[in-house]
Amino acid sequence: MIPVPLSCLCLLDMQNKSYGYRRLLSEQYSYINMRKNKQKILDKSEKLYEIVTKSNNGKMAKFYKSLSCDFKLLEQKSIEYKI
Repeated sequence: MIPVPLSCLCLLDMQNKSYGYRRLLSEQYSYINMRKNKQKILDKSEKLYEIVTKSNNGKMAKFYKSLSCDFKLLEQKSIEYKI
């Protein structure tokens, strides 16, 4: 979950990748795009974002904050980059 301007994204040329890597990417893409999985991933990512960005000092919040990026800083820098 890293904010990136659309203008900075590029497609991955899978033809130049090994068969095993192409297969892995294909399986991940299929899994992510299944309707039930997509919604589950979105829900969990939103929950994680809320836990990490709120000023909650609970044990779980501290744990996830220690593993996560500083989302607010990344969002701010992404906006600055667009300007």
